[in-house]
Amino acid sequence: MNKLIIALIAGTFAATAAAQTAAPTMAPADKGMAKQEAVKEATKVGEQPRPADNAAAAKMNTESSKKMKKLDRKEKQAAAAAAAKASAADTTGAKTAADQAANTQVTKGTPKALPTKQDKQDATKATTKAGATQ
Repeated sequence: MNKLIIALIAGTFAATAAAQTAAPTMAPADKGMAKQEAVKEATKVGEQPRPADNAAAAKMNTESSKKMKKLDRKEKQAAAAAAAKASAADTTGAKTAADQAANTQVTKGTPKALPTKQDKQDATKATTKAGATQ
């Protein structure tokens, strides 16, 4: 028992010492090469747009947007109302309460995939077991 305790204490000291060592660093030559690659990427010619090109493109975009007809207040309200109506549409396709009642009756008649609690538990166990083996 004493040998076991001594081994555990020695192992703890070894793990602590290993955890306190400095992290390995790159060699100076590797640092220089990485820096050179970064500089090459940043200074590639032809791939970066020039400020004059950006300004010209921005001016063209501004001119084209000024030529477009802007929506007035009523058109904006109509577009907003249409969007709200579309998002509020019922996903079941039922237009009236009678349609909704008919849809409910149809779905109540179909059997469930896992009708009992035991079936659900078995399916969960099988899925968990299949996931654990992967």
